[in-house]
Amino acid sequence: MAINPNRPTSETEYIKQFVEAQKQRLQEEKAAAARNVPPPPPPVVVPPPVVPPVVEPVVQQPKPEPTPEPTPTPQPSGPSSEVQFQNALSIARSLFAFFPESVIRKYAEAWIKYDDTNLALAETRNSSEWKAEFGFLRRPDGSLIMSEAEAMSAKASYAETLKEVGITDTEQFKTKFNDLIAGEVSAAEFQQRVDLVYNQVVDQIPEVERLYRERYGLTIDQPTIFGALVDPDISDKVLRGDIQTLQLQAQASIRGFTQSFARFEELRKAGLTTEAAAQIYETAQPVMSLAEKVGRELDITTLEEAALGDVTSQRRVQRVQAEIQSELGGFDIGAARTTTGEITGLIAD
Repeated sequence: MAINPNRPTSETEYIKQFVEAQKQRLQEEKAAAARNVPPPPPPVVVPPPVVPPVVEPVVQQPKPEPTPEPTPTPQPSGPSSEVQFQNALSIARSLFAFFPESVIRKYAEAWIKYDDTNLALAETRNSSEWKAEFGFLRRPDGSLIMSEAEAMSAKASYAETLKEVGITDTEQFKTKFNDLIAGEVSAAEFQQRVDLVYNQVVDQIPEVERLYRERYGLTIDQPTIFGALVDPDISDKVLRGDIQTLQLQAQASIRGFTQSFARFEELRKAGLTTEAAAQIYETAQPVMSLAEKVGRELDITTLEEAALGDVTSQRRVQRVQAEIQSELGGFDIGAARTTTGEITGLIAD
């Protein structure tokens, strides 16, 4: 198709041609009117084509998909599952060789699940297998008193302390050791407790061992008595008091004076020491024999009360002493006195 060379190319050019065409038409109309010739039809002016604006297409960016939450890796089934579990067991045994087998297996399962040592250990500590073996390590607030390895070390120290006093089989103390750890009793504190028993009961006065057997109805060997003494069901305070009372009773019994445990408990609470008791019962028998020779009665209770500072008893002892010296001479039953004159023990010159 041929292009009209007179076709306007813009709106301005179109208007210009339109005006020129109108002028030409008016001139032709005037000339025709003068010749009585009808004017020609107006020229057809073709308007320029309307070109629609170019609109850039809007490209919508795809919305990012939300990242899914990580899910625990499921444990596969079949031969590969067994291989994976055996590998996890090897890791568990290398890290926690001191764990019981049941706890090791729980750790292996958790390790397969998380592939992370800390997460696996945290889940293991919430298992029933762990609680059965190490539940005593958990405080009421959920925190741990110590780690499992530290607990095993503490138990080894407890056992070593017992071996030092003759207790070689410590299997019976398994529950007691757990109780000690739960009570946050250190190995040093346990050593002090056992040393107290050893030094005051067996090493110092063998007679106390016999009295302890009688006191608690025990007719068993020395290591078993130690086992009873370190039983946490007996408090330290009661333990100390009983041992000191039995020491007083031992000082009397080995010299032939037998009284009830309650009497020696009373003397201990009144302030009678083991040293003073040794002096009293060492000289009591000869003193009472001398008093009998001069016709006076003097019993062990009066001597005990005098040693404790009872004024009435002290005066009675002094009067008997004066009569013995007057009639027999050469014997002083009141030589051990404090600066205030109180009798603290009875010794012979």
